[in-house]
Amino acid sequence: MHKPLIQEALEALWGVGDKWHHESIGDGLINYSYCATTQFNERVFLQQINGAVFSDPDRIVSNLQLIYSALQERNAAHLIARPIPFKSGAWLFCDTNGQFWRAADYIPSKTIHNTIDLSVLRLAVQGFASFTTMLSELDTGKLYPTLDNFHDLSLRYNQFRQALHEGDQSRIAETGWLIEALEKRTGYVRLYRQLVEAPADFKKRVMHHDAKLSNILFDSTGQQVMAIADLDTTMPGYFFSDLGDMVRSMSASADENTEQPKKVHVLPAAYETIFSSYRDTIKEQLTVAENSLLHAAGLLMIYMQSLRFLTDFLQGDRYYQTKRQGQNKDRAVHQYTLLCSLEDLLQKKYQFHID
Repeated sequence: MHKPLIQEALEALWGVGDKWHHESIGDGLINYSYCATTQFNERVFLQQINGAVFSDPDRIVSNLQLIYSALQERNAAHLIARPIPFKSGAWLFCDTNGQFWRAADYIPSKTIHNTIDLSVLRLAVQGFASFTTMLSELDTGKLYPTLDNFHDLSLRYNQFRQALHEGDQSRIAETGWLIEALEKRTGYVRLYRQLVEAPADFKKRVMHHDAKLSNILFDSTGQQVMAIADLDTTMPGYFFSDLGDMVRSMSASADENTEQPKKVHVLPAAYETIFSSYRDTIKEQLTVAENSLLHAAGLLMIYMQSLRFLTDFLQGDRYYQTKRQGQNKDRAVHQYTLLCSLEDLLQKKYQFHID
């Protein structure tokens, strides 16, 4: 991405000559985000959308408009930041580098990246589940996919298979044991194909698609959910996406960047909190088939992410940023180890498994 032309975006938002200041928010790995403040202490969230990841920014702002309107009808607009137009009246601004910007209300909040506090996990899970529940009457056919085939497990498996033919041969040999282990679990791919072919049993709903703890905005005490953030990937999806992402990211004893990936395991109390809180909040929306396979959510998402990390490693680390040699391999091992731990927990405690 080009260096953000923040000054142009501010002028498009408030006009030339106004007095303001801004500060960067977050790490800027995908989009560049800022909090801009006027001389009257009005604060706005301003973001440059990464065109290399999101090729059609219009889809993002179109979805946000529909979602915000639907939440307003349910008196739940507080769940997301209110979109703000630029002075031109447009919801997007294109700077002289061809980069697109969007704006929204700035919500003062606290971000939590990880925790073992089950009450915090419960609040976060209920936040994501309530978001989907409140949007149950929104026609998902009106929403655009902002990232095509994002949680398509069949596609991710096919990409993995392609990497076995075209990838780095030394890396393929190095990870032969992991490749074999993942190929033995193609039952997850078959399950995915079955559910997408049964729309009456497995419905498309509004899913966040990046349901991790840091995308929940808490109040200063960390005891109340203020709003849900990072809505760029919010689009139609299946029942397993958000719950599976939460299990993957919130129930692990260590995240995927640990240098000891074979020591990771699922924290049973965290899993139970995540699973039961999501189910109890969204249960009225679930079909009989979805409810019977709710435990599969974490399995599908963790398996998919192991495939994605390993595929990237075999192809030379093209997609995920790395800070050390072999990091994507370690990430894939981490996810596979987490998958094995979850399989064991589900079979022993819940008598649940996928053939």
